[in-house]
Amino acid sequence: MPLVPVQSGAVIGGVAGPATNLNIGMDYWGATGSSPVPAMRGKVPSGSARGEQWDERELKKQKRKLSNRESARRSRLRKQAECEELGQRAEALKSENSSLRIELDRIKKEYEELLSKNTSLKAKLGETGGGGDAVPDMNERGDT
Repeated sequence: MPLVPVQSGAVIGGVAGPATNLNIGMDYWGATGSSPVPAMRGKVPSGSARGEQWDERELKKQKRKLSNRESARRSRLRKQAECEELGQRAEALKSENSSLRIELDRIKKEYEELLSKNTSLKAKLGETGGGGDAVPDMNERGDT
């Protein structure tokens, strides 16, 4: 279904289309001054009861926006800190992994040397005429 632009106040299928102004809120963002609450141009005068009620709503809205901005800022800072912490943890784990690999290589080398020494000792024992069953093979897993 193609999107067709609708003019403000146009009737579509017997139902009136949106009659919105695309510049909603632009008078707030274009406001000058140092006040965190934008100037209210062309609004209800604040002397009336409705104007005061509107002012309260606008103030609450501005406070909520400010609170949301602060919350978002805190959230970004928290996320940044977590990211930095994870980066540090990753570096520490890489370092630990490296040292464990070095230790594993050392232990493997020691194991190979001991295995070779064991084999040569068995061979010497066999040459001296010792009983074959007198020395069990320590590398075999047996529950005897």
